[in-house]
Amino acid sequence: MKNISIIMFLSILFIASCSGNNMNVGSTPNLIKEGFISNTEYEIICLGIPKSGLSGIRKEESAKRAALLNAYFYAKNRFDETVIPDRDGEIAEFKMLEDYGELRYIIKKSNLKKRVKK
Repeated sequence: MKNISIIMFLSILFIASCSGNNMNVGSTPNLIKEGFISNTEYEIICLGIPKSGLSGIRKEESAKRAALLNAYFYAKNRFDETVIPDRDGEIAEFKMLEDYGELRYIIKKSNLKKRVKK
């Protein structure tokens, strides 16, 4: 019985070690600018890098989605839980450049300056 449990343990350990996670996550700066436009408006301008291998509208939409998720990330880290980025914000402008997209995202909410995380 002891031998079986040792063999099982070693088998699981071997399988876990062979399934290495080769995650290749790049660290690309994607925030261009952020700041208050007024007491009720906050602007975030960030980049979105499309998934490799795409072209045309698929490349553009991939870059737009990546930039939008980056804007959500920065908004969520900047404000308290009363600000919900996808509901309180909107895309003001999106430009597709050669290898990436540039998104201008505006969050609008009353007393927004008071909702900044301390």
